[in-house]
This record gives sequence, structure tokens and C-alpha cells, in this order.
Amino acid sequence: MGLQRFVNDPDDLVDETVAGFVKAHGDLLRKDPANPRVVVSRFAPQDGKVGIVTGGGSGHEPAFIGYAGRHLVDAVAIGELFSSPTAKSFADAIRAADGGAGVAVLYGNYAGDNMNVKMAATDVAAEGIEVATVVANDDVCSAPLSERAKRRGVAGEIFMWKIGGAKAALGGSLAEVHAAAQAAIDACRSVGVGLGPCTLPAVGHPNFQIAPGTMEVGIGHHGEPGARIEPLKTADHVADDMVQIVMDDHALPEGTEVAVLVSGLGATPVNELYVLYDRIETGLEGAGLRVHRAFVGNYFTSLEMVGATLTVMALDEDRKALLDLDCASPGLTVVGAAVPPVGVVAPGPRRTAAVGRADIQTPRAPEAVGSPRLVLGTASGIVGDLAAVIVANKSHLSEIDGLIGDGDHGINMAKGFGRAAERLAGQEGTLDAGLSVLSDVLMSEIGGSMGPLYGFMFRDMARAVEGRDALDAVGFAVMLRAGLEGVSTTGAAKVGDKTLMDCLVPAVAAFDAAIPHGFPAALAAMAEAARQGRDSTVDMVARLGRAARLGERSRGVPDAGATSCCLILETLGDSVARRLSQA
Repeated sequence: MGLQRFVNDPDDLVDETVAGFVKAHGDLLRKDPANPRVVVSRFAPQDGKVGIVTGGGSGHEPAFIGYAGRHLVDAVAIGELFSSPTAKSFADAIRAADGGAGVAVLYGNYAGDNMNVKMAATDVAAEGIEVATVVANDDVCSAPLSERAKRRGVAGEIFMWKIGGAKAALGGSLAEVHAAAQAAIDACRSVGVGLGPCTLPAVGHPNFQIAPGTMEVGIGHHGEPGARIEPLKTADHVADDMVQIVMDDHALPEGTEVAVLVSGLGATPVNELYVLYDRIETGLEGAGLRVHRAFVGNYFTSLEMVGATLTVMALDEDRKALLDLDCASPGLTVVGAAVPPVGVVAPGPRRTAAVGRADIQTPRAPEAVGSPRLVLGTASGIVGDLAAVIVANKSHLSEIDGLIGDGDHGINMAKGFGRAAERLAGQEGTLDAGLSVLSDVLMSEIGGSMGPLYGFMFRDMARAVEGRDALDAVGFAVMLRAGLEGVSTTGAAKVGDKTLMDCLVPAVAAFDAAIPHGFPAALAAMAEAARQGRDSTVDMVARLGRAARLGERSRGVPDAGATSCCLILETLGDSVARRLSQA
């Protein structure tokens, strides 16, 4: 039986979700007129109040979009399914939330989010908007306590938003809001248990499996592997395990008051969540803790994954008061102490700025002096060739990514490259113009981590050859090195980390080394080194990104980024070779 979902076109699912969500909750939130992937609270911005921003991939509803509202989050950046919002969306959300007192961006610890928030903060800094960030890392099973900075952010983010939003509503400064939100996530511990997988509609099959009769303890919100797989237990035994995992990590003294959140992962009946909670509260009280508030329901889901998460936040008097402050949003409403109304400032003229890092000088390729050479004036068709190979390999790239990642690499890459090709269709433009279009689409519309990584690679390649009439092998090498520098300064990956760098670095080096043998020979050497680099990732253990959570289990599978990079470099070599002409 095929996938049975209420879906029109999988590529339109996120946009249609946002459209329906805003229509249903128009009393609380609105779309940002400057960016359809940003949703803004009807109560924001407020003059003199610190703005609260979050964002993340779709598929977790009501997170993240559902926490925009009164005394909670002011603006939300929305990404593709399970994929980070773009840097532009984060930047536009910051602008939309800015009331002149700075903006706190509170988000989860994922590579794409870290990268895109950092770029967004750099972007808006030029406009005088001060940004403070707090990164959620409450998932106990994703890393040991001694390496807490590596832990994922999961449902503890909801408490972080609640506390940070309340502090801002009470007139806290940016430093005070930042401190309150940081203290909230520091006081959180979370654990998830998965009973069944989820499926990205565009993929059509689960990207991981949980065998019948088993459960995965410590599973992540994208299906990231947990701490162990074991036979399915009764609800009471599962609840006991979850409490034990959290309490062992938390080490709270007797008498501590706590807030508890039990969230379904999308397909778990709500009555089963209450069955879990019944036992959870008993276990917490048995450990000497006192439950001040409990939240049970679908607060942070994962499409139709079967399972649940438990989050426990330790309370002091300040956090308790902030938790009890009234708030209203589609995902969370608390009826408690009220906040005096604050005047709402109508959105003013939009400020715009290019998405990017701090300005970095890109090397410029020299004009061609040798032959053969690539004439650049009509070379934008090279981008069409790159798009064609990525679109043709959409399923292959997603299947590889699904083995150790979240299965969206081919989907997002094909969407970005495909859109760029559509915009260039029928044109015979310069190479730098074509690469610039591709870069703009990847950075402003795709998100995740690959959006900015490839976006800056192609942007810096375009800058390196802008205004040039033709490239010889030496000029082409400068273009390649500029692209490599774009990736290197955007991400943190190095050779050996099992990423696209394992393909890109040796390919650029091989081209340089082969220049004395001629332009065609250098292109062939680049492609061969790219293939070897891609294949080298099979025996590597991932050190970065979601795959790093797997440890040794990431060995034996090629990296999806290295695979797409290889396709790009092979096709680039073939496309350029076909266009070489004699001087």
C-alpha cells in the first residue's frame, strides 16, 4: 500500500501548512509580509520590549510555528520538513520581532540552525539590532553530561520559550531575558522513546526502522538513534525508565519543585500519554520531587512517529513565577498571573540587507592567457547541467541520507537546484550570473545546513569570475579555491569528518596539481579525486551533524553531502570540458 496522507504536492506541504495555520489562528499570529516563511505574533513588535525569536524545521507542529502569540514567541522562522530555516528567514524573523530593545533567538542545537542563526545575527547587526542566543541542549541520551554542549534540543525548548517570553513580557532587558532562558534550558532534561518510525512525504518510506515488538530509548525528533533498542515494555515500565534516565542526569535534591511536559511524537493516542504521565508523576514524587505544573499532549511532534518524550524542568521561585505568567498561543496557553498591557508598535518600513557572513574578500580569477579556455559570456548553461544531475539523483541522495541522517538531502537539493534551473531556463547568460542565481536560491529558499554551505560555495565562485571574459586552467583553479573557501568559512567541517569536505578538498587539490598537464587533464583529475573522496567516506565515522550521534554505526555508508558534491564536481568537469575552446 502506498503512503496515505492528506497531501497535494509534497514540495508545497510546508507552504500549505503555514497558510492553513495562519488562517486557523489569525487572532494570535500573522504572516510576515516580507517573508512567507516567517510567522509573527499579533502582539509584536512591542516598543521597548525584547523580542523573542525561534525557528526550526516543519513536521514538528505545533512546534515551532505554534508558539507565536501573547507573552511567548514574537516571530518564528519556518524551514522545510526536518530542515533548518534559511538565514534570511531567521534574519527577517529578528527584524519582525525587534522593538528596539534587542532580540533573543532561542533555538535547538542542530548544525543547520547554528549556522543560519549565526549568519542572521551577523546580517542584522549591521542594522543596529542586538541579538543574544540561547541554544537548547536538553536531550539526555544524545551525549554524556560531560559533553552537554553536544546534546540535541528537544521539547525542553518549549519551557525555554515560555520562561524567556515571560521575562521579556515583564520588561526584562536583553541580558536578563538571555539569562532567564539559559537558566531554563540548563534546568531541563528530556528523553524520548520511539515505538514506530515516520515518513517524509517526498521520500515515501521511513528513513529508519523500529521493528515490531521493540522500542528505541533515547530517540531524537528526526529519528536519530537512541541509547538502546529493547523489547517493548508495559507503559509503567517505560515511564519508570524515562524517569530514571532523567533523574540520573538531573540529580535534584529532595523537595525540588518541577514542571513536567509529556509530548506525543505525532501518532500516539493522547490517552496513552496520560497513562504514561500517571506513572511518571508517581515516580517523580517517589524521588522526593513536587510537580508544580504538568503539560500533557502533542506539544513537539515528529510527523507520524509513534512515541513520546518526557521533559522535567527544575524550578526556583523566579522560574516558577515566569512559568505561571499567562500566555496564549496555538501550542500553549497558561491561565495565570496577568501582565500589564504594553503598547503594540505597528510594523514600520521593512529593512533589508543581503544574507551573508561578515564581508570576506573573495580572490579574483585572472583573465585567460592560455588555451584551451572557457568563454564565460554564454556559460550559464553549466548551472543547468548541475541542476539536471542533482534532480536526477534526488531519490538516491535522500536514500543515502536516510541511512544515517534524516533523509531530506536529495529532496532539498533537488528543490533548490531545480528552482534555479527554472529561473535560468531559456537564457544564455554569464557563468557568474548563473552561479549567483543558484546561490541565492539555496541560501534564501532551502535552508538546512546544505543551503548555506553550497550557497556560499557558488556565491564565492561567482564573485571570483565576475567581469571576466574567459578562464584558462589557472583562472578556473582560482574559482575552485574560492568555492572551497566559501564552504570552509561557513561550516566547521574538516577532511576526515565524513562530510562534503572529504570530496571537495582533494578534488580542488587534484585540479591544481594537474594544471601542468592541461585544462582537460586537470578537469579529469578533479573528477577522479572527487570520486575517491566520496568513496573514502564509507569507512569513516561521522564527527559532525546528526550522523555523529551514531558513532561507529555511521561507518559503512557514504556521506550524502560528499555524494552530492561528487555529482556536482563530476558534472562541472564534463560541462566545462564540452565548452572549452581554443584561443
